[in-house]
Amino acid sequence: MEGEIQGINELGVNTTHGAAKPRVKGVEDLVYGSLSGMMGKFVEYPFDTVKVRLQTSETKVFSGTFDCLAQTWRNEGFRGFYRGLTSPLVGAMAENAIAFYAYNRLQNVIRSATGTSAEAELSLPQLFVSGGLSGALCAFVISPVELVKCKLQVENVQGYGSSPSSAAEGAKAANKVRFTGPLSVVSHLVRTQGVAGIYKGITPTLARESLGVGFWFGTYELVCRQLLLLDRRTQTKDVVGAPKMSKSDLGAGSIVLAGGCAGVAYNITSYPIDVVKSFIQTADVRQSATHSGRPSILATIRDVHARGGIRAFYRGLGITLVRAFPANAAMFMTYEYLCRMSVGLRKT
Repeated sequence: MEGEIQGINELGVNTTHGAAKPRVKGVEDLVYGSLSGMMGKFVEYPFDTVKVRLQTSETKVFSGTFDCLAQTWRNEGFRGFYRGLTSPLVGAMAENAIAFYAYNRLQNVIRSATGTSAEAELSLPQLFVSGGLSGALCAFVISPVELVKCKLQVENVQGYGSSPSSAAEGAKAANKVRFTGPLSVVSHLVRTQGVAGIYKGITPTLARESLGVGFWFGTYELVCRQLLLLDRRTQTKDVVGAPKMSKSDLGAGSIVLAGGCAGVAYNITSYPIDVVKSFIQTADVRQSATHSGRPSILATIRDVHARGGIRAFYRGLGITLVRAFPANAAMFMTYEYLCRMSVGLRKT
């Protein structure tokens, strides 16, 4: 939001005499959100593969981020970093479509409930609530997708590092796979665990998305608001009587900064929950898994803590933050500029 920001869906242009601002329609939120999700996923996925492998593998498998990068490249090549991309790519498109659509519609619900006018700005706590609720909705879409993704990313790395003197061990492990793709994972889950099996890990996913997406949108709007305040102060000094600025006046650099900060905020606040979620979803494909069936959240937390204390809940955070900034900057850039293009076309 800006100082006068009316939410992401109100990407209006400067107006005078109280003229109404053009707004992005619901169907456009869905389309532009899905395209932004696709763009962000292509940027972030290689980093995400490394993150998941660091989160779920024994410390003897990978000594750190660079070792994981090196072993993946050596044993699987470039394609190894994009293993299992199909499912999360579709999921990211669906997730972002729902996130942007729900976020903007929930702001209208909050306005109605609080008696706030359509042109008045919502507070940051209200925006956080809108984001958190939209994240909760996304969780039910993304949880099965991430379950499939994590299994494909992790199942073939258990032999890595088992024989440091021989790269052949790792290459052999890379070729020993149970699943041939997303559909084979889904088929296996339904056959062995029923339909409920595809929602394994839904509770931590719900917690992660509610918290993380709240901070994701909240941070984005906060940074945009602060950048607009700085621009307005400069504008006031230079031009007397200049029209007020809106988010559509922010340049590409500002959107990149706000989007990147949003991605960093999302990951820092929700990362320990994500580690627990990944552990639960990959328990049956990891040699180190000690709990059969559906491991409980508390048992998983104890398992993670036993691997290295509090630090174990942040293993892989570095590579995650490296990919979070450009990936989320790309997402918000795609969404914002598609919205601006849509509004501009309706004005002509």
